[in-house]
Amino acid sequence: MKQAILAVSFGTTYPDTLEKTIAATEAALAEAYPGWPVYRAFTSGMILKKLRQRDGVEIDNVAQAMARLEREGYTQVAVQSTHVMHGEEYEKMLAQLEPYKLTMEIAVGAPLLHAQSDYEAVADALLSWLPLPADGEALVLMGHGTAHFANSAYAQMEHVLQSRCPRIYIATVEGYPTLDSVAEQLQRQPEIRRLTLAPFMLVAGDHARNDMAGGEDSWKEVLEGKGYEVACILQGLGECPAIQKLFVAHCAEAMERLRRGGKLYGVGVGPGDPELLTLKAVRVLREADVVLVPDSVKADKTALHIASAYLQNKTVETVTTPMVRDKAVVDAAYTAAADRICALLDQGKQVAFLTLGDPTVYSTYMYIHEKVLARGYDVEVVPGVPSFCAAAARLNLSLCQGSEPLLIVPASHGAEGLLDVKANKVFMKAGKSILELQSQLRDRGLLDHAAMVENCSMENERVYPRFADLQEASGYFSLVIAKEGWK
Repeated sequence: MKQAILAVSFGTTYPDTLEKTIAATEAALAEAYPGWPVYRAFTSGMILKKLRQRDGVEIDNVAQAMARLEREGYTQVAVQSTHVMHGEEYEKMLAQLEPYKLTMEIAVGAPLLHAQSDYEAVADALLSWLPLPADGEALVLMGHGTAHFANSAYAQMEHVLQSRCPRIYIATVEGYPTLDSVAEQLQRQPEIRRLTLAPFMLVAGDHARNDMAGGEDSWKEVLEGKGYEVACILQGLGECPAIQKLFVAHCAEAMERLRRGGKLYGVGVGPGDPELLTLKAVRVLREADVVLVPDSVKADKTALHIASAYLQNKTVETVTTPMVRDKAVVDAAYTAAADRICALLDQGKQVAFLTLGDPTVYSTYMYIHEKVLARGYDVEVVPGVPSFCAAAARLNLSLCQGSEPLLIVPASHGAEGLLDVKANKVFMKAGKSILELQSQLRDRGLLDHAAMVENCSMENERVYPRFADLQEASGYFSLVIAKEGWK
């Protein structure tokens, strides 16, 4: 197995800052992982063109670098982005990597700002590296800015910095916050008369030298025109050793995913409301290479609809899961699904299998999960909000309190023998037998203590605080909660 690291940067046309930032970060990666040669790629076509025409320097873009690695026989590639955030350039990089996942195992390291812990680590790094503002001073960092929704990372970064040192601000060249918005905040603090400007970018390139520290219309000139004494620091983030270490740590996470190989995740997407997906479920879906959706032919793909907002640019495939009681037919379908999943895992793919509610509660997925697990593959269940918990919340009642037991009953599978058990009861998948269940609860004096929710948290939700008020058959996703009335 031949392994390499591909360090992907936006790029710069300034040779001095390239060596101090991009090359220094690449050197940190090489030092941390001596068995993995480090290759370089830039995402900016404009920079690549200028380097080629001005200096005769040829640097690969992402597709060219991956083609080179493929020709040289590499089978595993840890791609480490040195971008600041999950913006347009990072997404462009991901799109350019996609075709090569067919022939190589690829894992991508997160950009500088990914998890909350990254913001905390970057704040600590900057405060130990840049001069802290004294009384009467402020530090203003220049970010690039973007029209991409990831631009909100700047506001979050500023908030974390200001929680440590209130007189630190971030403004951007092409996004928000703007220099004008920061200047307005500074004017409300007349005691501040001295400013230090520094780039919040990997390199101290054109924006730092011209837009920040240059002549006419630069940030320095604009702020001096407002009466401030202004000093500039021309050091990119890539010169900071602690920032380099953070990229090394992100690369380690990518390499760990390569070491693990493919993994199957059974992802519970909750009962219907997309906002009820857990943070972990969202992360797993965003990182997955392939998303599988159960297709029972009779039912629509509800789980896919719930998670659709998190599946942009994802490979989504259906898996046949027949809703019949012929065990031979069902087992054959589940075996075929397991075969298909294992083939993907053998390619090093991260596979997410969507399931309604929680995967461990009456889920088709668990039958497939058990087959894949039995073959020795890496599997994980990502819990979801169960429909009965969501329904209880919708009805504003507790499922059980104190010493009350709770019994989950599959109502459509001849569960009459469980009706006399002394417990609060949840009847799931009542569907066609809903009116029969209503009659059975009436016969036992439990109907006045029962409520029903159909299609909980979905657009076509129906709520019956009194199950007795239901006069007609309901759909498949109908759930009844009956309490014994114990206190």
